[in-house]
Amino acid sequence: MEGKMRKYPRPLTVTSVIVLVMALGSPMAFGATSPDIDAEIESLRRATDELLHRVKELEKKRARQSLSNSEVQAAKTPAVPIGSSKSATVATKSTGPGTIAIDELAAERALERTLTAEGALLIGPKQFDVEPYFNYVRRESDQWVLAAESDLIGIRQGRTRRNEFDLGVRLRAGLPFSSQFELDLPYRWVDQSVVRPVGLTGINEASNQGSSVGDIKVGFATTLLRERGWRPDLIGRVTWDTDTGDQVDGIVPMGIGYNELRFGLTALKRQDPLAFTASLSYTTTFEKDNIKPGDELGLLLGVSLAASPETSLSLALVQSFKKELEINGDRIAGSDQVSSVLALGASSILGRRTLFSVSLGVGLTEDAPDYSLNLSLPMRF
Repeated sequence: MEGKMRKYPRPLTVTSVIVLVMALGSPMAFGATSPDIDAEIESLRRATDELLHRVKELEKKRARQSLSNSEVQAAKTPAVPIGSSKSATVATKSTGPGTIAIDELAAERALERTLTAEGALLIGPKQFDVEPYFNYVRRESDQWVLAAESDLIGIRQGRTRRNEFDLGVRLRAGLPFSSQFELDLPYRWVDQSVVRPVGLTGINEASNQGSSVGDIKVGFATTLLRERGWRPDLIGRVTWDTDTGDQVDGIVPMGIGYNELRFGLTALKRQDPLAFTASLSYTTTFEKDNIKPGDELGLLLGVSLAASPETSLSLALVQSFKKELEINGDRIAGSDQVSSVLALGASSILGRRTLFSVSLGVGLTEDAPDYSLNLSLPMRF
């Protein structure tokens, strides 16, 4: 019997064993009813009863093992909160050599927090973001001046070097109807060095510092369209950049101190793990002390990547076109500017409520800053 069982890999079922017993129990199966045959039949019945018992025990054992494996698999799969806005799929791939287990929910949180800090997403009602930040900007510009010494006249190059430091905090408050209130409270400190030629060979360098409360910004943003099919999310934003800062501190121009009104549109298209953004803005500056800086058209094209469960990377091209400066109603020829900056950024979740973000900007045109560094720490409440 055991040899036959090894010959056939398919195990006996309860039904097949019962059929076998019925067949063995029939006298017609042997063609006789002698006592020897009856004894043999009884022996076979006992053997089949024992075999039936063993088969039942094996089936119970297999059922318990299957149930145990199902419970272990369920324990490894995180529960998805009821009412989640998106169906979350958690990767349960092997974590052997060369493989990485990714929590897609964590990656989504990191990416969404980054997009919120960039202004491409709005926070929900009754939520608040507090974002301390630090900005550093380095600018260098050259000026050609006419220099004279004795009876000789020549053209020499002067240079202005500026280090601009901005410290502040941004506040965002979620409002009903997919809207958001925004407030920026900055402070600026400037270190400026001016190199002037003296005569045809001499050089004079003067360094000065200035500081001032920055221009407080108040804004309102709302979602105009929701992403659907080919259509992206679309956010409209209006910002008032006040003139609370000083235009000049001593002899150092601060680069602030004008009332400005900015209108903007920001589009967001998700293709997980990527998010593409595009922003278009127009800023008009109001005249002050007979000086009116030119209006500015801004364009931003960017992409963000959920690089790991808690980290996102971003790349953006920031472009602006500024009109000519006006003094006493007269435009100053050649004062228009074209600025282009390549921005590289990285953000990482430090805790349940805290995101750390760093970005580096590199100027691509003469009118752009040489480079800039931004550090921020958005915290959600």
